[in-house]
Amino acid sequence: MPSTRSGAKKQKQQSSVVKFYLIAYNVVSFLGWGLVLQKALVELFETQGQWTGVFAATWPVLKIVQTCALFEVVHSLLGLVRAPFMTTLMQVLSRLLLVWGVNELVPEIHTHGSYTTMIIAWSIAELVRYSFYASNLATGSVPAFISWARYNFFIVLYPMGVFSELTMIYQALPYAAKIHTYYYYFLIAAAATYLPGWPILLKHMWIQRSKYMKGETKKKN
Repeated sequence: MPSTRSGAKKQKQQSSVVKFYLIAYNVVSFLGWGLVLQKALVELFETQGQWTGVFAATWPVLKIVQTCALFEVVHSLLGLVRAPFMTTLMQVLSRLLLVWGVNELVPEIHTHGSYTTMIIAWSIAELVRYSFYASNLATGSVPAFISWARYNFFIVLYPMGVFSELTMIYQALPYAAKIHTYYYYFLIAAAATYLPGWPILLKHMWIQRSKYMKGETKKKN
């Protein structure tokens, strides 16, 4: 009997540690994306809407914050979160493609406006997502505005992000061809994966939104 109690206590302690870690991870990620957005908006404000300097202002932080999303793949693999492993892996890798596979290798596209629209869409989406997770883990509930934003902002942010990402890849193609033929066709193949993947993920988001809206309707009634 004592060993059973000891095992249960140890499991509870481990669970508390994991919860604390996940809260900390989400809070730090929230702050990181907040810094990316703040730097982008300050640059746009100070230059009266000129996006040519947004890359230089945000890149040092962006590449770190986005690369740290690899931890989410590990979280899913270890079962620390309920997110499906393959979905998480694909979403993180698609972002890393734009960071390390496009912008890191093709500096000629850094001043294009699609970089600015892409990171603004990413930043707002991630701020909502990480605040949602952190609130839910810390308190067991989520403020109404954050829940509403999570299930509605994607209507604008998701198409905006996808269009920006594809535009960046398209802008990189002429320079990719000069780097290596394989790299050129790799980017084309990567862009082609958006065709089957984009509608599936968007449909999933709409289903989640419908469930949320039905729940809100029931609360009001």
